[in-house]
Amino acid sequence: MKRILLFLFVVFSLSTVAKQKIKNPEVEYTPAWIEIQAIEQTKDATILHCTLHNLPNYGVRINAKTVLQDAQSNKSFKLLRIDSVKTNELILMPQSGSKSCVLYFEPLSKSVKLFNMIEPGTPPYEQTYGIQLKSTTKKQSNKTLIGNQAKTADDYLKLPSKNSDWTFDPSRYKDLDFCKSQSATLRIHIAHLPNVLRKDFGVMSAKFQNEFNTKENVIPGELNKDNSVEFQIPLNAPQFVLIMPIMEYVYVQGGDTLDLYTTAERSSNQQVRYKSFCSNSESAMINTLIPVLMKKLINKEYDYHFIEGAVKQGKGGVEKALKDLSDKTIELIESDKMHQIIRDTPLSIYGKDLLMTSTLCQYLTTMENMMMNYDGNRYIVKTKADGSTEGKQDSTFIPLDYESIYRPLLKYKSLLYDNPLVISESQQWTFLNRTLCGPLFIEIGIRFHPEQYNLSKDIKKPSEEFNMKGTFMNDLFISQTAANRYEYWINNYELEKCNSTLLLAEEINSARVSTEEMNTTNGLIEMHYPKVAYSVMDGYRNMVKTTEGNNTKDITETWTPAQKALWDKLTSQYHGNLMLIDFWGMSCGGCRQVMLNYRKYVEELKNEKFKFLFICNEGDTPRDKAEKWMSESKLNGEHIYVTPSEWALLQAMFNFTVIPRAALIGRDGKIIQYTFDAYFNADKLKDLLNKF
Repeated sequence: MKRILLFLFVVFSLSTVAKQKIKNPEVEYTPAWIEIQAIEQTKDATILHCTLHNLPNYGVRINAKTVLQDAQSNKSFKLLRIDSVKTNELILMPQSGSKSCVLYFEPLSKSVKLFNMIEPGTPPYEQTYGIQLKSTTKKQSNKTLIGNQAKTADDYLKLPSKNSDWTFDPSRYKDLDFCKSQSATLRIHIAHLPNVLRKDFGVMSAKFQNEFNTKENVIPGELNKDNSVEFQIPLNAPQFVLIMPIMEYVYVQGGDTLDLYTTAERSSNQQVRYKSFCSNSESAMINTLIPVLMKKLINKEYDYHFIEGAVKQGKGGVEKALKDLSDKTIELIESDKMHQIIRDTPLSIYGKDLLMTSTLCQYLTTMENMMMNYDGNRYIVKTKADGSTEGKQDSTFIPLDYESIYRPLLKYKSLLYDNPLVISESQQWTFLNRTLCGPLFIEIGIRFHPEQYNLSKDIKKPSEEFNMKGTFMNDLFISQTAANRYEYWINNYELEKCNSTLLLAEEINSARVSTEEMNTTNGLIEMHYPKVAYSVMDGYRNMVKTTEGNNTKDITETWTPAQKALWDKLTSQYHGNLMLIDFWGMSCGGCRQVMLNYRKYVEELKNEKFKFLFICNEGDTPRDKAEKWMSESKLNGEHIYVTPSEWALLQAMFNFTVIPRAALIGRDGKIIQYTFDAYFNADKLKDLLNKF
């Protein structure tokens, strides 16, 4: 009887252990879209209780071929079934952004101690690595990650406030003293990085931009054995630098030594899960506090869902949302309650001004994005049989009254549009791009000079309050417009469309060019910020040197041995041909459209000494998906796949982060044109064969 009882006790105990749920299992790397909450093991299955994540109304898919894979032997255990959702179908997220599900896999072997969850055909960073059959606590993980030196936002907010009499005054930056050409040291320390992902993070990049001439710079950095990377960043002004591939903006200022402690893991809104900073300056505090305080000041999500919802409601919905944003902007400027939140922080006067500027720019950028999205409905876009698109103006479209939208804001023109800190705020280039290319400077601005834009003299001229002359934003508008024109001339020179003599003749004789040159000259005279004006003159000098052949330094001379080796690997087999290199990705609709536009030229030049090299990052564009699309689209050419680290090197070599991006390469493998404009030059490719 005792033996029977002992036997039943053992069986019951084993059964209990087998069905015991491991809550919050320890996982080395969790992707943004799924999180394992618990694991159960039975004799029939390994059961994963999971939470799916994405933004509201956005979806995820669970591939029916998903497996659990033993980290030691690579043995796979198949997915048997799934509760609550279906495999291979888009699973839309509710407003919470999360949805629970239960995955049943074949039972793991007893020898399995560490395993991964792998979904075939998806990028490595979308997989789950280092799953253990034991529980952990995220608090311990965060503490380990943050370290002893870094402070959290709560730590900073406990410090005594500084400058309690602070008031917002951008005029204190009128001399642009904060814009100094100075280098900064930025170190990134990455935790929770599985070995399998080291190749994706093997080369990281830091992207920053000179806003006076919109020149983009991308600096590569190799990941060290301790999963850290160091950048030396030559800045012309303090700014938020984009770190890739973690896609995190980090505020850096000249003379900085700044350390960022973070993780490769991301949340569903594509931000790193946790981060902390240490520095020899205020930048660690700025990086830590500004995102937290901006949320406190704004107190509402004005994201693209907000924009999308307003645009769907039509003109009335957009106007209502724009007024709400305008009112919030004015409230932030006028409300002493809001100002007190900023005064109570330990930030310096500069830090407080930057926080205020960043928050104001968030409102204004949302307004500009909303107007841009609404104006996109001006055209009805149709996809043709060959996959290309065409747009036709919608006769029922009702435009917005821009003047009534901007008028309430222009009462505060000196705070919003004459504020030099906009080149350092957290929206970085987005606010400047949207504003300088938006209605205030284009639709309204050109009406101040109808004769220069061939407009009727009878056209209604806006009231003087809309005139941006004398503001920092207007100086940037002049500077960036001039920089774009100089780049256009240099590109024409590189393609042998003009030489220095012809360029000078056109400059003197052509009414169009003379008018543009006159505008720039007048603009220089009227500019209020000398440092911005100097940038225009430097751009002109560079253009003259280049077109006179005195600035012919080959960009490849600045490349590292690793970059030169990669270039040789990609192009050497095609030497003897003129080459057009196109950087693209499957998730980029514009890239696919450009490639479809190239299609006929690929066929026309297939028997010529001309090669089309389509290069993509295999980490973001899985080969099987790309090949399927290109086969269906009948898109020929040379299709080249590079690793994420090689892609990072190419981004630094060609200074790009945005795709599509193209370059024209000579028969000897040397670069003819660093930035090839496919839109304007695609139909002239045959002519280039005769020139080069």
